[in-house]
Amino acid sequence: MDTNVQNISSFAQITDVGSVRELNEDSLYCSGNLWLVADGMGGHACGEVASQLASDTIAEEFSRTGKLTEAIELAHHRIMEAGSKGSDQYGMGTTIVAVTSDILDYEVAWVGDSRAYLWDENKRRLSQVSEDHSLVVRLMKSGLISATDALKHPQRHMITQCLGSLEIETVSVDTVKGRWLAGQQLLLCSDGLTDELTDEKIAAVLKQDLDNQEKLATLVDEAKAVGGKDNISIILVDSPIKSEPTVIERLKSGFCALFNRNN
Repeated sequence: MDTNVQNISSFAQITDVGSVRELNEDSLYCSGNLWLVADGMGGHACGEVASQLASDTIAEEFSRTGKLTEAIELAHHRIMEAGSKGSDQYGMGTTIVAVTSDILDYEVAWVGDSRAYLWDENKRRLSQVSEDHSLVVRLMKSGLISATDALKHPQRHMITQCLGSLEIETVSVDTVKGRWLAGQQLLLCSDGLTDELTDEKIAAVLKQDLDNQEKLATLVDEAKAVGGKDNISIILVDSPIKSEPTVIERLKSGFCALFNRNN
Protein backbone atom coordinates (compact mmCIF):
# COMPACT_ATOMS: atom_id res chain seq x y z
CA MET A 1 0.00 0.00 0.00
CA ASP A 2 1.21 3.52 -0.80
CA THR A 3 2.60 5.43 2.16
CA ASN A 4 0.14 8.27 1.53
CA VAL A 5 -2.85 6.06 2.43
CA GLN A 6 -3.71 4.81 5.91
CA ASN A 7 -5.92 1.81 6.66
CA ILE A 8 -8.30 3.50 9.10
CA SER A 9 -9.69 7.03 8.90
CA SER A 10 -9.23 9.17 11.99
CA PHE A 11 -12.31 10.88 13.38
CA ALA A 12 -13.73 13.08 16.11
CA GLN A 13 -17.17 12.92 17.70
CA ILE A 14 -19.30 14.97 20.08
CA THR A 15 -22.84 14.93 21.42
CA ASP A 16 -24.55 17.50 23.64
CA VAL A 17 -28.02 17.75 25.14
CA GLY A 18 -28.30 21.38 24.00
CA SER A 19 -29.66 24.34 25.94
CA VAL A 20 -33.34 23.33 26.25
CA ARG A 21 -33.84 19.56 26.34
CA GLU A 22 -33.38 17.51 29.49
CA LEU A 23 -32.60 14.24 27.71
CA ASN A 24 -30.18 13.50 24.90
CA GLU A 25 -32.02 11.22 22.46
CA ASP A 26 -29.18 11.10 19.90
CA SER A 27 -26.95 8.06 19.51
CA LEU A 28 -23.54 7.86 17.81
CA TYR A 29 -21.45 4.95 16.61
CA CYS A 30 -17.84 5.15 15.46
CA SER A 31 -15.60 2.29 14.38
CA GLY A 32 -12.77 1.68 11.93
CA ASN A 33 -15.03 1.77 8.88
CA LEU A 34 -18.53 2.79 10.02
CA TRP A 35 -19.77 6.02 11.57
CA LEU A 36 -23.35 7.07 12.20
CA VAL A 37 -25.57 9.62 13.89
CA ALA A 38 -29.12 8.65 14.90
CA ASP A 39 -31.53 11.38 16.06
CA GLY A 40 -34.31 9.77 18.10
CA MET A 41 -37.85 11.04 18.47
CA GLY A 42 -40.95 9.98 20.31
CA GLY A 43 -40.89 11.80 23.61
CA HIS A 44 -39.71 10.76 27.08
CA ALA A 45 -37.06 8.04 26.72
CA CYS A 46 -38.54 6.55 23.55
CA GLY A 47 -36.36 8.55 21.16
CA GLU A 48 -33.29 7.43 23.01
CA VAL A 49 -34.44 3.81 22.75
CA ALA A 50 -35.09 4.11 19.00
CA SER A 51 -31.77 5.77 18.20
CA GLN A 52 -29.79 3.28 20.28
CA LEU A 53 -31.62 0.34 18.71
CA ALA A 54 -30.84 1.75 15.26
CA SER A 55 -27.18 2.23 16.14
CA ASP A 56 -26.80 -1.26 17.61
CA THR A 57 -28.65 -2.98 14.77
CA ILE A 58 -26.81 -1.20 11.97
CA ALA A 59 -23.41 -1.77 13.55
CA GLU A 60 -24.12 -5.46 14.13
CA GLU A 61 -25.64 -6.13 10.72
CA PHE A 62 -23.05 -4.14 8.79
CA SER A 63 -20.28 -5.99 10.60
CA ARG A 64 -21.88 -9.26 9.55
CA THR A 65 -22.75 -8.48 5.91
CA GLY A 66 -20.94 -5.31 4.89
CA LYS A 67 -24.21 -4.00 3.37
CA LEU A 68 -25.14 -0.59 4.75
CA THR A 69 -28.53 -0.11 3.10
CA GLU A 70 -29.77 -3.51 4.21
CA ALA A 71 -28.55 -2.86 7.75
CA ILE A 72 -30.55 0.38 7.88
CA GLU A 73 -33.65 -1.36 6.53
CA LEU A 74 -33.33 -4.03 9.23
CA ALA A 75 -33.06 -1.32 11.88
CA HIS A 76 -36.34 0.16 10.61
CA HIS A 77 -38.17 -3.14 11.08
CA ARG A 78 -36.70 -3.78 14.51
CA ILE A 79 -37.76 -0.34 15.75
CA MET A 80 -41.22 -0.85 14.24
CA GLU A 81 -41.53 -4.15 16.05
CA ALA A 82 -40.35 -2.70 19.36
CA GLY A 83 -42.61 0.33 18.99
CA SER A 84 -45.70 -1.73 18.33
CA LYS A 85 -45.35 -3.92 21.42
CA GLY A 86 -45.96 -1.47 24.22
CA SER A 87 -47.65 1.86 24.78
CA ASP A 88 -44.49 3.38 26.31
CA GLN A 89 -42.58 3.05 23.03
CA TYR A 90 -45.45 3.33 20.56
CA GLY A 91 -44.62 5.61 17.65
CA MET A 92 -40.95 6.03 18.46
CA GLY A 93 -38.54 6.57 15.60
CA THR A 94 -35.19 7.96 14.56
CA THR A 95 -33.46 9.56 11.64
CA ILE A 96 -30.12 8.13 10.55
CA VAL A 97 -27.07 9.26 8.61
CA ALA A 98 -24.14 6.88 8.22
CA VAL A 99 -20.91 6.59 6.29
CA THR A 100 -18.71 3.61 5.59
CA SER A 101 -15.23 3.70 4.11
CA ASP A 102 -13.10 1.03 2.42
CA ILE A 103 -9.90 3.09 2.38
CA LEU A 104 -10.21 4.69 -1.06
CA ASP A 105 -13.99 5.03 -1.37
CA TYR A 106 -16.85 6.01 0.90
CA GLU A 107 -20.61 5.53 0.93
CA VAL A 108 -23.09 7.79 2.70
CA ALA A 109 -26.62 6.54 3.51
CA TRP A 110 -29.47 8.30 5.28
CA VAL A 111 -33.15 8.37 6.19
CA GLY A 112 -34.70 11.58 7.51
CA ASP A 113 -33.05 14.97 7.98
CA SER A 114 -29.80 14.18 9.77
CA ARG A 115 -27.17 15.36 7.32
CA ALA A 116 -23.83 14.55 5.73
CA TYR A 117 -21.50 17.25 4.43
CA LEU A 118 -18.22 17.04 2.54
CA TRP A 119 -15.57 19.51 3.63
CA ASP A 120 -12.69 20.06 1.19
CA GLU A 121 -9.81 21.75 3.00
CA ASN A 122 -7.90 22.42 -0.21
CA LYS A 123 -10.84 24.21 -1.84
CA ARG A 124 -12.11 25.59 1.50
CA ARG A 125 -15.58 24.50 0.49
CA LEU A 126 -18.45 22.79 2.32
CA SER A 127 -21.08 20.94 0.29
CA GLN A 128 -24.12 19.02 1.48
CA VAL A 129 -23.98 15.37 0.40
CA SER A 130 -27.35 14.20 1.71
CA GLU A 131 -30.78 15.57 0.82
CA ASP A 132 -33.30 15.91 3.65
CA HIS A 133 -36.34 13.66 3.56
CA SER A 134 -38.59 16.54 4.53
CA LEU A 135 -41.72 18.34 3.44
CA VAL A 136 -39.92 21.56 2.53
CA VAL A 137 -37.49 19.72 0.26
CA ARG A 138 -40.43 18.16 -1.55
CA LEU A 139 -42.04 21.57 -1.92
CA MET A 140 -38.80 23.10 -3.23
CA LYS A 141 -38.28 20.29 -5.75
CA SER A 142 -41.86 20.82 -6.94
CA GLY A 143 -41.16 24.53 -7.40
CA LEU A 144 -43.80 25.54 -4.87
CA ILE A 145 -41.43 27.34 -2.51
CA SER A 146 -37.92 28.81 -2.72
CA ALA A 147 -34.92 27.92 -0.59
CA THR A 148 -35.46 31.18 1.29
CA ASP A 149 -39.10 30.28 1.94
CA ALA A 150 -38.01 26.88 3.26
CA LEU A 151 -35.93 28.48 6.03
CA LYS A 152 -39.02 30.06 7.61
CA HIS A 153 -41.70 27.59 6.53
CA PRO A 154 -43.98 26.65 9.49
CA GLN A 155 -43.57 22.94 8.68
CA ARG A 156 -39.83 23.03 7.99
CA HIS A 157 -39.21 20.41 10.69
CA MET A 158 -41.66 17.88 9.26
CA ILE A 159 -39.83 14.85 7.86
CA THR A 160 -41.36 12.48 5.32
CA GLN A 161 -39.81 9.29 6.66
CA CYS A 162 -37.83 7.93 9.56
CA LEU A 163 -36.74 4.57 10.91
CA GLY A 164 -39.50 2.98 12.97
CA SER A 165 -42.45 4.81 11.41
CA LEU A 166 -45.48 2.56 11.69
CA GLU A 167 -46.93 4.24 8.60
CA ILE A 168 -44.11 3.09 6.30
CA GLU A 169 -43.58 -0.61 5.75
CA THR A 170 -40.31 -0.12 3.85
CA VAL A 171 -38.13 2.97 4.13
CA SER A 172 -36.32 4.40 1.12
CA VAL A 173 -32.64 4.62 2.01
CA ASP A 174 -30.79 7.18 -0.10
CA THR A 175 -27.08 6.69 -0.77
CA VAL A 176 -24.20 8.60 -2.31
CA LYS A 177 -20.82 7.08 -3.14
CA GLY A 178 -17.55 8.94 -3.62
CA ARG A 179 -13.80 8.56 -3.77
CA TRP A 180 -11.68 10.14 -1.08
CA LEU A 181 -9.18 12.89 -1.88
CA ALA A 182 -6.51 14.28 0.39
CA GLY A 183 -7.77 17.10 2.59
CA GLN A 184 -11.39 15.97 2.60
CA GLN A 185 -13.61 15.25 5.61
CA LEU A 186 -17.15 13.98 5.97
CA LEU A 187 -19.25 15.68 8.63
CA LEU A 188 -22.31 13.84 9.96
CA CYS A 189 -24.76 15.69 12.19
CA SER A 190 -28.21 15.75 13.70
CA ASP A 191 -30.52 18.65 12.90
CA GLY A 192 -29.73 20.16 16.30
CA LEU A 193 -26.70 21.64 14.52
CA THR A 194 -28.20 22.61 11.16
CA ASP A 195 -31.36 24.13 12.66
CA GLU A 196 -29.15 26.63 14.48
CA LEU A 197 -26.19 27.22 12.15
CA THR A 198 -26.16 27.93 8.43
CA ASP A 199 -23.79 26.09 6.11
CA GLU A 200 -21.71 29.26 5.92
CA LYS A 201 -21.28 29.37 9.70
CA ILE A 202 -20.35 25.68 9.82
CA ALA A 203 -17.76 26.25 7.08
CA ALA A 204 -16.35 29.23 8.96
CA VAL A 205 -15.61 27.01 11.96
CA LEU A 206 -14.06 24.27 9.82
CA LYS A 207 -11.71 26.87 8.32
CA GLN A 208 -10.29 27.73 11.73
CA ASP A 209 -6.84 26.56 12.79
CA LEU A 210 -8.11 24.05 15.34
CA ASP A 211 -7.89 20.30 15.71
CA ASN A 212 -10.97 18.23 14.86
CA GLN A 213 -12.24 17.91 18.43
CA GLU A 214 -11.88 21.65 19.00
CA LYS A 215 -13.82 22.35 15.82
CA LEU A 216 -16.70 20.14 16.96
CA ALA A 217 -16.73 21.74 20.40
CA THR A 218 -16.83 25.18 18.77
CA LEU A 219 -19.75 24.15 16.55
CA VAL A 220 -21.69 22.92 19.59
CA ASP A 221 -20.93 26.11 21.54
CA GLU A 222 -22.09 28.31 18.65
CA ALA A 223 -25.28 26.27 18.14
CA LYS A 224 -26.11 26.56 21.84
CA ALA A 225 -25.32 30.27 21.86
CA VAL A 226 -28.09 30.95 19.31
CA GLY A 227 -30.67 28.66 20.89
CA GLY A 228 -29.54 25.07 21.22
CA LYS A 229 -33.17 23.96 21.12
CA ASP A 230 -32.35 20.34 20.29
CA ASN A 231 -29.67 17.76 20.98
CA ILE A 232 -26.52 18.37 18.95
CA SER A 233 -24.42 15.47 17.65
CA ILE A 234 -21.56 15.62 15.17
CA ILE A 235 -18.97 13.23 13.75
CA LEU A 236 -16.04 14.41 11.61
CA VAL A 237 -14.30 11.69 9.56
CA ASP A 238 -10.94 12.36 7.91
CA SER A 239 -9.99 11.14 4.47
CA PRO A 240 -7.58 8.21 4.73
CA ILE A 241 -5.66 9.78 1.85
CA LYS A 242 -3.03 11.87 3.59
CA SER A 243 -1.37 13.32 0.49
CA GLU A 244 -1.73 13.08 -3.25
CA PRO A 245 0.82 10.68 -4.80
CA THR A 246 3.93 12.25 -6.32
CA VAL A 247 4.84 11.76 -9.96
CA ILE A 248 7.39 9.11 -8.95
CA GLU A 249 4.77 7.26 -6.87
CA ARG A 250 2.33 7.34 -9.79
CA LEU A 251 4.98 5.95 -12.16
CA LYS A 252 5.92 3.27 -9.63
CA SER A 253 2.27 2.30 -9.17
CA GLY A 254 1.73 2.10 -12.92
CA PHE A 255 4.87 0.00 -13.41
CA CYS A 256 3.81 -2.42 -10.66
CA ALA A 257 0.35 -2.79 -12.19
CA LEU A 258 1.85 -3.50 -15.63
CA PHE A 259 4.30 -6.00 -14.15
CA ASN A 260 1.49 -7.84 -12.34
CA ARG A 261 -0.59 -8.08 -15.51
CA ASN A 262 2.32 -9.55 -17.47
CA ASN A 263 3.00 -12.15 -14.78
